[in-house]
Formats: sequence, C-alpha cells, structure tokens
Amino acid sequence: MITMELDKILDEIESIIMEATKIPLINKILIDEGEISTAMDKLRAAVPLEVKRAHDLLEEQKDIIDKSRTEADHIVEQAKAEGDRLVELAKAEAERLVRQEEVVKAAEEKANSIIETTQQYDRDMRAAADAYADKLHKESMQYASDVFSYLEENLTRTLSAVKDNGDALRGSDETPNKQIEKK
Repeated sequence: MITMELDKILDEIESIIMEATKIPLINKILIDEGEISTAMDKLRAAVPLEVKRAHDLLEEQKDIIDKSRTEADHIVEQAKAEGDRLVELAKAEAERLVRQEEVVKAAEEKANSIIETTQQYDRDMRAAADAYADKLHKESMQYASDVFSYLEENLTRTLSAVKDNGDALRGSDETPNKQIEKK
C-alpha cells in the first residue's frame, strides 16, 4: 500500500519534470518551485513511513524466524527424545528377547540333559536287568541241573535198591523153588 503511495509520488515528480519548460541551448528545465516542493514534502512524509513499515516488517520477519527456529529446535528435541525413547524400547525388547532366548536355550539344554540322563539310566537299567536275567537264568539252570542230578542220583540209588531187592527176592524165590524141587 505504501509502495503504491511512493510510486504515485514518484510518478507525480516525474510528471512535473516532464511538463517543465525547457530552456533551449543549455539543456535545462524550469520547474515550478511550489509544485516540486509539495511533491517533495509528500515524498519526505511517505519515505519515513515506508522505512518504518519496512523496519516493522523486518522485525516481524525476524520474530517469525526466531519463533520458527525455536519451534524447530523444540521439534528436533522432541524428535530426539522420541528417538531415544524408541531406541531404549528397542534395546529393552532386544534384551528381553535375548533373555527369553537364553531361557529357552537353558530349558533346551536342561531338557537335553534330562533326556541324556534318562537314556543313560535306561541303558544302565537294561544292562542291569539283562545281567540279572542272565544271573537268574544261570542260577535256575544250575538249580535245575542240581535238582536233576539229585533226582538222577536218588533214582539211581532207588533203582539200585529196587534191583538189589528184586535180585534178593528172586534169589529167595529160587531158594524155595529149588528147595521144593529138591524135595
């Protein structure tokens, strides 16, 4: 708006100069002092106002820039704080996952140890059971052999006694028969 005012005043001064009377041969012009003085007064009045407005605009621009910088700094600080917070959350989550993985790994190791111990116990128990079964088998075979030998010995003695008794009976049978025959 003020720029338009200055332009208008400058146009008016230019018009005064253009309409001025030219003095031939010396290349000079005659200007009406009152007209040019009025135009210059208007110009003097408008220029400080324009300079003041330009100064005010510069101050306003400076305030806007300062506020923008302050706001930008604040936004950067917030973004940095949020970034730090997210990094801390990510670190905490990573640590939690590592701990969880360590717990899972420890559980797997414990389970593998239990399985290995159980398998070893199973092998040991099977070996002990097989050894016990072999021992029982040998002992039962020995017992059966001993019983069989005992029975065989008793049967042999009994058979021998039966034979001896049978022989004795046959021998006593012959004696009476022989005696009867002799008679």
